[in-house]
Amino acid sequence: MKEQAVFQIVNTEYEWLTHIKIDPEYSQLVPTQTDEEFSRLIESIRDVQLYEPIVINQNKVLLDGHHRLRACKELGWVKIPVERKFFGDVVDETIYVIETNVIRRHLTVGQKAVIGMKLEGFYAVKARQRQGTRTDLEETLCSNEHEVGKARDQAAKAVGLTPTTYHRAKTVLEKGTDEQKKSLMLGKEKASTLYKNINHEEKIQSLKEEIPDILPPDGPFDVIVIDPPWQYGNTYDAEGDRSLPSYPTMNLDKIKAIDFKPKDDAILWLWTTNGFLHEAFHIIEHWGFEYKGCLTWAKDKMGLGRWLRNQTEHCLLAVKGKPVIDLKNQTTILHAPSRGHSVKPSEFYDLVDSYCFGIKVDWFARNTREGWVSFGTLENEKNDPT
Repeated sequence: MKEQAVFQIVNTEYEWLTHIKIDPEYSQLVPTQTDEEFSRLIESIRDVQLYEPIVINQNKVLLDGHHRLRACKELGWVKIPVERKFFGDVVDETIYVIETNVIRRHLTVGQKAVIGMKLEGFYAVKARQRQGTRTDLEETLCSNEHEVGKARDQAAKAVGLTPTTYHRAKTVLEKGTDEQKKSLMLGKEKASTLYKNINHEEKIQSLKEEIPDILPPDGPFDVIVIDPPWQYGNTYDAEGDRSLPSYPTMNLDKIKAIDFKPKDDAILWLWTTNGFLHEAFHIIEHWGFEYKGCLTWAKDKMGLGRWLRNQTEHCLLAVKGKPVIDLKNQTTILHAPSRGHSVKPSEFYDLVDSYCFGIKVDWFARNTREGWVSFGTLENEKNDPT
């Protein structure tokens, strides 16, 4: 037979279970127990009675011990040891209910943050009381910024989180997707990871919203695509050497002199042929950008060339500052058919649109695109047939 602990609760009153009132709002503030946790609680009370009495107020409303009360009912008790606590107002009483229940439970960061957000509102009300302003719960925001921060930090401390972790978890609960919130509540992902993802998504959305209805031709630009008319040293002749393009070209000094007005945080996509791959890297540095990667367009048929017939073109990816990107399944190879000399595939622009955001400019564009500024000597040429 299992030995039971022997002890006595001193100076404690007893109250009929049927006389104790349950406040639905207070019940919602108490984190629920799993079936396993509740079964362990019943077993513990059966073996050793109650270590602590439940707490009620002057009106016999239960403040602390919701699960213990339910367990005692399951065990068939008719009376239960109680401690009575009286508070000056409902705000102080509610704060007590929340803080007391947080201390006892093993909660995830998400669960703690939910409770902290409830506490934060009540702490804000107490701050208003100290300031002698309105105290109704509908006006929970302090007018004083210091008091707002103090209430936030107080809530974080009460639930056992650092101010930083609490802020991040609170952001996830306020701005995250249902899946992100669920992951936080279950403790599957860290608040810092989810917070970082939400911040990233917000930056992308902000860049999208910054794009005006009528795009300015003079910048500054977040994303620059430039396809220079490289000069191979031959005289321009639209009907001549088949390795020459059918449009006027620019030498390296003129290309370097192009002022495409990038923002402090910008992304550059510089198209280059195989013959000018070396020079393209120097031009990137001259423009103040840092090389990050190379996208290769593999075409369905060969094109012009002197030493080898070209079937690829390259687009160098470079950055300035800290631009926002959304890297998913974009790779260094782009398979797309040729659509005429110098015409870049629509698949490329789809890739850019999915990868980076903001005001975009396409220098030496062969056609216009919705949401882009088309600029350069080739603007309004024959459109991409697709």
